[in-house]
Amino acid sequence: MILFALFVLGAHVGSFLNVCIWRLPRGESVMQPPSHCPKCDTRLRAWDLVPILSQLFLRARCRYCGSKISWRYAGIETLTGILFVLIGAQPGNLNGGLFSGIWSGDTVRLLQQMVVVACLVVIFWIDYETFLIPISAAFLIGLAGIGADIWHVVHDGAAMTDGAIFGFSLLPAPLPESLVAMVATAGFLWIVREIFSQIYQREAMGFGDIFLTAGIAANIGWSGNIGTFFFLSVLLGALVGVALQLPRAIRAYRWAKKREAKRRADKRKPAAWRAGALARHALRRPMPFGPYLAVGAIVALLYGTRLNAAYLDLVNPPPNSGVLLAPTNGLPNSFPMAPPPR
Repeated sequence: MILFALFVLGAHVGSFLNVCIWRLPRGESVMQPPSHCPKCDTRLRAWDLVPILSQLFLRARCRYCGSKISWRYAGIETLTGILFVLIGAQPGNLNGGLFSGIWSGDTVRLLQQMVVVACLVVIFWIDYETFLIPISAAFLIGLAGIGADIWHVVHDGAAMTDGAIFGFSLLPAPLPESLVAMVATAGFLWIVREIFSQIYQREAMGFGDIFLTAGIAANIGWSGNIGTFFFLSVLLGALVGVALQLPRAIRAYRWAKKREAKRRADKRKPAAWRAGALARHALRRPMPFGPYLAVGAIVALLYGTRLNAAYLDLVNPPPNSGVLLAPTNGLPNSFPMAPPPR
């Protein structure tokens, strides 16, 4: 029941995120005016705004003017609901089964991760469409990390850092780990940005990417998850970016094929371009770095610790992993252990 409640909550939050994704790039308030159809400007009623279900019942069309509604709205609502479920299903949050367990996790950490994930969904789509990162969302991500960290320090007596960065005592006093991670990451990226901007004589990285990465670091902490976050940002972000570009490339290919077939039917000279070349051009559309960071941050936030542990187990297998630790009978120590004699 808890996971179902989190999905329903995530779907409603996703409905609000759709408003943010539409209005923030246009400089509009996310609170006023109330939700309305962008085509006919009719104010939407409560039964028009039920997440996922309203769009299914209306068949993705406005009830009042019949204009088509993008399925992306229901997709974002579903995605946010699934992400909230994944947050709630983290180890230690449920005492018992996934569907019948009792909540036993950290409620503050749950709220922190839900805020971060919601902001990352907004940043992903806005940056993908406009190449702009809303600083308000990036600021809220950092505020969520620092606020949760300070809460645990004050309320639960959590330990703070010893004032060291990269092994050097650079800070005058211990500080919350989130604050150290945010400042150190932002400072490092700012230095990298200045160096490469001087080399290429143009802006190498936007300040929005620096603010976003610093906010993400405040939630991940000063640990090995930082490296995992950057690795996942490049790997998974590239895969997601290609997946988003594929429908556009397929549409361009089909459109070009129809044009070529029509020209042949009319016995006109074929166009200079080819369908394959047009599809490749569509696939090479520039991709901002914000979506990469958002995807890597979500995976590192939810699964970074377990990924790091799995990697360490792979590099340094435990002694009882079935691999010999010392040569036996002249065999190299990488050979698997022979079965016992019968």
